[in-house]
Amino acid sequence: MAGRRVSFASMAGDPVVNAPGVDAANDAPVAKWMPTASCLPNPRNPRDELGDLSDLASIKDRQLQSCLAVTPAAYLRLWPEDRQTLGAGPQDVVIVNGNRRRAAAELYGREQLLVVVDDSVAESKATLLRAALDENMARKDFDPIEEANAVLLIVAQYPTAKEAAEAEGWSQSWISHRKNLLKLHPELQRQVRAKARGEEGVSINVARRLGSVKGIEAMSLAGQTAELEQLLQADADAVAARRAAKLEARAAAKAPAEAPAPQPAAVAASAPASTPAAQPAAEAAPATVKAPTPVAPRPEPAPRNPVASAEPVRSTERFSAENSEPLPMPEQRAVAPVDEQSSAAPQTELGDVDWHNVEELADAICRTLSADEAYRLADALANRLLTTSS
Repeated sequence: MAGRRVSFASMAGDPVVNAPGVDAANDAPVAKWMPTASCLPNPRNPRDELGDLSDLASIKDRQLQSCLAVTPAAYLRLWPEDRQTLGAGPQDVVIVNGNRRRAAAELYGREQLLVVVDDSVAESKATLLRAALDENMARKDFDPIEEANAVLLIVAQYPTAKEAAEAEGWSQSWISHRKNLLKLHPELQRQVRAKARGEEGVSINVARRLGSVKGIEAMSLAGQTAELEQLLQADADAVAARRAAKLEARAAAKAPAEAPAPQPAAVAASAPASTPAAQPAAEAAPATVKAPTPVAPRPEPAPRNPVASAEPVRSTERFSAENSEPLPMPEQRAVAPVDEQSSAAPQTELGDVDWHNVEELADAICRTLSADEAYRLADALANRLLTTSS
């Protein structure tokens, strides 16, 4: 029976009788109606507190689920020292599963409870404790300290923790995690319970890791608290490191590829090394190179023109403001109203710019065009390069 959960569904077809006992013909437990006062609470219930019973107020009118119980004789064979605590009479039963339902029936004035009496649950201390534990573990408000106490009480019924794990279907690490919770100071255990209720406290995972620290059980509250602070700080540092790594990877993915366009040797040799900031744009441009005016048809580019001779930069993505981070641009003109656009003159004529000097050309475009126009020009150039290179 060890490790086997009791299924009430399998008992749904059992007859309901008015007298205690077992169906002698089938040797199977039967359901019976019992006075609520004759249904005694389990002294070994793993729940310290039954909690708020308002969710079971409807039991006053109807009982949706029966209770599992054993006879006092079967219970006292396991724990004879509980005789005075139990205080059972010959017609009483001990509720194993359904202690909250029993308490709610008592609170809201229900006179009888439907009970399934099955002494096979009391085959051993481990089987009875496991039957009581299984019902409580299914409840979300069963706090982890109560669970840990119940699990360790079951494990104590076996010679070793390994045998307990094999018999109950648990892993040894699962048992160790619950044992670690009981190594903590009662104050820290209270914080674990508070966190499980949704309040401020210590999470179960942190508490289990804290309980695995060597020598933690012998430490005082101050010592365990110091270890807890170190553990939380290490977790915070790890989270910060992961966030920084993600941001760095995201920035690297968004950064544009820095691949300067090749320049012909002759043009590179003839280009000035630097241009003073105060030198006019017309003086910085070679006198022999003339760019076509915007309104005139574009002449056939000379072989030395890097725009025509340079190998176009291949890209798998279309250029746009969203997937690029351009260098800071010079101050650009605002978009003029429609009636002023015809009279407004740009500060620098594009015809006076050396079209072989990419930086100077970019500055002149940015001074001449608005930001929106400059981005549209960049899109158009990128589309043209992608079209010619495909």
